[in-house]
Amino acid sequence: MKSLILIALINLFASFKVPGSGTAFLDCKSESGRTTLHAELQNIMGLLEKAELIVDSKKLGFTEDDEAYTIFDPQKKVFTVYITGKINKDFPNGRFIQLWALPETFKIINGNRENQVYEFKARIEATEPRKNKALRIPQVELNCKLTYSI
Repeated sequence: MKSLILIALINLFASFKVPGSGTAFLDCKSESGRTTLHAELQNIMGLLEKAELIVDSKKLGFTEDDEAYTIFDPQKKVFTVYITGKINKDFPNGRFIQLWALPETFKIINGNRENQVYEFKARIEATEPRKNKALRIPQVELNCKLTYSI
């Protein structure tokens, strides 16, 4: 009986999310559609769940094992995210994504605590995922939407 209670408690706490915590979804696309970014961030300023940059159908991926640093202040119209990944055989010089919102374009679509939506233009610099190119992509402007629900 005690072991069943212990297993039930472990399952309860393993699936427990901190109140007020959720996943923020960042979706960005260039005007041409050749460059897209999708990132999932725990609680907007928290841990990276996953991210994927696609340039001309070539992918640069990140997981929860990689690191992300975010600065977010919607009232000041600030959103930046820096993601860095470990060196691997496909990217021996490392991997990164650096994105920052352009403050003059930052719009709060819905700012209530439970359901937040923001739209903005952003600039991105990143590791080049295409073969036989430079180490970094040229700086690209993206149209972005950031959504977060508790």
